[in-house]
This record gives sequence, structure tokens and C-alpha cells, in this order.
Amino acid sequence: MSTMPPVPRIDAFADPKLRRFALWGAAGCLAGALIGQLLLAATRSNVLTGRQAVCLLIDCSGSMLRGGSGPEGGFGQKLHEVKVAAAGFASRHETAADRMAVIGFGQTVHRATALTDDTKQVQTAIQGLFDGGSTAMDLGLESAARELDALPEGWRDGGVTRSILLFTDGQPDNPPATLAAAAKCRQAGLRIAAIGTGDAATGFLAQVTGDEKLVFHVGSGDFDEGFREAEKAIYGGSLVEAGSSREGFWRSLLRTAGWGLLAACGMSLALVAGQNRYLHRPALTGKEAMAAAIGGAVAGLCGALAGQFLFSLAEATAALPVLGSLASVTMPLARIVGWSLMGLLAGWGLSWFVPNLLATRGALGGAIGGAVGGLAFLIASLAAGPIGALTGAAILGAAIGIMLAWVEAAFRQAWLEVHYGKELITVSLGSQPVKIGSDNRACQVYARGARPLACQYTFADGHVTYVDFATEKSQQVEIGHEQEIGGIRVIVRGSRDHREGAAGAPNSATRVTSPPAPKVARPSAPAPPDAIAPEAKAPARTITAPPPPPRKSTSPSAHPTEAPAPSTAAEPSPTAGTRVIRPVPPPPPPRKKE
Repeated sequence: MSTMPPVPRIDAFADPKLRRFALWGAAGCLAGALIGQLLLAATRSNVLTGRQAVCLLIDCSGSMLRGGSGPEGGFGQKLHEVKVAAAGFASRHETAADRMAVIGFGQTVHRATALTDDTKQVQTAIQGLFDGGSTAMDLGLESAARELDALPEGWRDGGVTRSILLFTDGQPDNPPATLAAAAKCRQAGLRIAAIGTGDAATGFLAQVTGDEKLVFHVGSGDFDEGFREAEKAIYGGSLVEAGSSREGFWRSLLRTAGWGLLAACGMSLALVAGQNRYLHRPALTGKEAMAAAIGGAVAGLCGALAGQFLFSLAEATAALPVLGSLASVTMPLARIVGWSLMGLLAGWGLSWFVPNLLATRGALGGAIGGAVGGLAFLIASLAAGPIGALTGAAILGAAIGIMLAWVEAAFRQAWLEVHYGKELITVSLGSQPVKIGSDNRACQVYARGARPLACQYTFADGHVTYVDFATEKSQQVEIGHEQEIGGIRVIVRGSRDHREGAAGAPNSATRVTSPPAPKVARPSAPAPPDAIAPEAKAPARTITAPPPPPRKSTSPSAHPTEAPAPSTAAEPSPTAGTRVIRPVPPPPPPRKKE
């Protein structure tokens, strides 16, 4: 039984291919996302659309009249800044599809304007707010709820999202009553977003809104940024835009699909080209480029469409009494599901370009990478807007690339270790033949200086089979089999299971072995001239003594009755001074005289 050569310990995360696939995936997805961002910017509507009823509930208490960030920080400066930010919020939603009301509260409640689609009326109402007393926040919430209940005709079909945007800088006069009023608002299907500044307690406002993610704490001078952040929570967004998209369902769906198509297409092209360069082949042929582009486009399109549909569905349920509380979970989850689906389809398509990567494993790796990358994309895009979205796209591509390389290395049973000088690459073995030769388009592994199609390896039924195209012979080889092919060195490797199977039970299905090597007959040297024939019974004796003098012959008639004694005849040796003595048979008996 042959001894198996030592097999290196398998560590899938140590494979250098992981790092390469991470870089290629990140670069490709980032390039596609850059083009996608240009598409979003070119198709973004300046006027937001949709059906929203929003009540601006602004704190006008005495604390709002003190301090601020103006040049003098004078009386009413803080309230003035809030009015400017609120007016900007109203102008960004200048559309007949929106209704907006304005209510101020201090010691009492001031109903500045009812729900209206007149932006100028809303801005005038904002500028007229003033109180200077205490903070009756509970009364303000109750008034806002009544205002949002009074929807105009045609808006009572349940398809309208109703929201309260609260701005305050301190504690209310009656916290328990405020929390009770806020709970009634949420039970009625109203969504509350709060902007806090100054002494406003973030924890208390989280109880008012029912979700700490709907609380935005800003400093003096950043009120406009606070309104913009709250705007994202109220008006939602899309799968690829962290900010307010409000483009309508179909428009958002198409824009998102375009972005996903471009990002996935760039990632697929980069990974296929990277895989080819890893094997020292041309980056892309025309056929490969077309297949990778189409496959990536389909993956990105399907993933983006599914993700945006789920996202829009979760966004639509945010205003419902029961499901609305789950919107903070379902909306991010919809994004992650969309990217996971895109990764699944991309991994399945890329399995056609990676030798012996099963489609199911490619899909699994792509799905996991898409989910991890989608989570990173969500965090990055929320944290840094468009720049974060690009960063998230790079992380998304890197995650999918890493997982594709990992599943290939983690689940393979046999593979080739190819040495290009100091560079080392690995190629998985399976039922698909891995061809090696100098024709870098017909062979999976390029070998300079070898025949165009030198040899191939396959792995099936626990055996590695090697075919030499020069001799047209095939043989089963063991793990550790090594040979030089052109300018490269190729070694057959196997997983730990194969090593244990070879050392254990002989019937193990995972054993990679080969039949005993045939005995090779060595060519025999030519026989020397003095060698005896194989049928000779007595071996010849070789002596080196000088030849004896010749003896006189005796006539047989002299002694007719005596048989002569046996004698030996000497033959001259081909070598000087050497004679070969052979036994001489006795002469025949004498004939009788007549």
C-alpha cells in the first residue's frame, strides 16, 4: 500500500483568492454604482409626489424665544431659525398631492392653518407663530390628531399616510399626559417624528414617538438638517436612496431597477475578468463579456425589483395601527432581502465561469454575501448619504466576491495547486475537466511552453484521473502527484476527508488513489560471446592457465578391446590467454571385425 503524501491543512479563509475576489467585486460594483448614481440624479424629480398628510407641531414656549445662533443671539432667534427650517420643509413638498397643517403650542395651542395644499399659506402660518409661555405638549398632540382626522373628501379611502412632525427644545408641562396623548395618536395610525434641541430629553421623545429612530437631536444652527432627517422618516425612500424619494411607486421601481442593474452588471464583469486573470487567461472574450453583462443585468434587475417592491410594501404599512410599529424593522429587512436575492442570482450565474463551482454553492455564497453587503450598504447609506451609498456598494460587491471564493474553497474535495514561479493559484477539480495547455482560450489553466492542449484532470467517484493528450493515455493519480507542464508545476491536492479515507477503510468512497504501478521490464544487456545457451546442462568453467601441449593421437586399431578414457577437448578462447573447457562425450563403441 502506497503512503499518502502529507496534505496541507485546509483553511478556506487563508486562500489568497478571497482577497482578489473581494477587490474585484468591490471595484466592479462601485463602478456600476457610480453610473447608477448618475442615473438617479438625472431622473430625480424636482417636485415630490405622493399622498401625505403632515401636521407641523412647533414648540413656541418661552425657551424658544431665548438664545439662538444669530449674529447677536437675541430675543426670538431660536424660534426664527425653526420657522426658516420649517418653511424650507414645506417648499420641498410643494405639490397638490400633499396636505400640510401648522399648529404651535406654548401655554396654549395655536391652530395656524388647517390641512391645505397651498404652500404659501403654510409658510405664512409658520411665520405667524408666537407664544412665549409654558410647554403644553399634550394639548398640541391632541390638536394635531384632530386636524389629521379632518381629511378632505376623497382622502378617506385609507391610502393616505398621516404624520406629526414635532419640534421642541425642552420638557413638557405634564409628561404623563403627553405620553398618553402620544399613545392615542399612534393607536389611531398616526406616525410621530420628533426633532429635539437644547434641553429636550431624547429618551422621553423616544417614548413619544414609540421608536428612537424617529427622534432627531440637533444643535442650534442645525435645525434645517433636523427637518431633513425627519423628512426621510416621514416620506420614506427607496432601496438605493437613503433620503426621501417620493417619486411614486412605478417611478421609484424603475429608477431602483436601473441602479441595481448597473451595479450588478459591473460586479459580474469584474469578477469574471478577475477569475480569468487569476488563471492567467485573457480577461474577457467577447462571448464571456456578453454573458457576464446579461447575467449581471438580470440578477441586478430581479434583485432590485423584488427589494423595492418589498420596501414599498413595508413603507405602505407604516401608517397602519398594528403593522406600523414594525416598519422600522420591515423596511430595512426589505432592503437586505433585495440585495440577498441579487447576490443569489449573481452567484448562480458566476458559477458557470468558475471551474467546478456548483451552481447551488455559488447561489448560496452569493445570497450570504448579498445579505451581509446589503446590511453594510444600508448602514453606510444612512450614515453618509450618496457617498455612503457608494461605499455600501463597494462593500456589497466585496462581500459577494468573498463568499463566492469561500464556498468554492470550503466545499471542494480535490483541487490542483498550480505554481507560476512564486505565485500560487488553486483550481477545483470535479466532473468538469480542467484542461492545461498553452491555448489560453481552450484551457482553464494557461501553461506557457506546453502543447496547446497538454493534459486534463477530472475528479469523479473519489478518484482523480489524469489524461495526457500527447500519448492519449489516462491514469488515476494519487493526492500529491506532481509534474511539470510547460513552465508551471502542478500538484494534486485533496481535502482532509480524502486523506483520512485513504489511510482508513479501503472501501471509503472519498479515497483518492491509483492502481499499483505496472512493473517495467528493464532491457537486458547483450550476451557475451562465451555465454552458454539456456538449454546447456553443465555450466562452462573458465580458466586462465596457459594452454597445455598437444597430445599424440592413438590409433583405435592398436588397442581394439580397450575403450579409451574420457578426455576433454580445449577450445581457444576469444580472449587471449583464456580457454573455455567443455566436457567431451565418450566416443562410440568400436565396430567388430568381420
